[in-house]
Amino acid sequence: MPYQFTTGNIKSIAKRLGLQQVNSKKWNGTDINGNFWQTYIHDHGDGVPILTGTAKQQAKQMGFKDLEDMYDFFINSRRKR
Repeated sequence: MPYQFTTGNIKSIAKRLGLQQVNSKKWNGTDINGNFWQTYIHDHGDGVPILTGTAKQQAKQMGFKDLEDMYDFFINSRRKR
């Protein structure tokens, strides 16, 4: 099943993980275990769809196994890392 994310989805995932926006594109922070995570979000508006390859790279940068794992984290608001 192909997963579609928008810029707003990725930003909300990053905020839930505790990442903070450093400048217009870079988001970084540390999780509860002390792991450093960093990703780049090119913000063209919250409703703009992100290409699958870009979403895969962002999922990898934020520590998810794959897009399915990131999607599950996104839809399940009670899920922890």
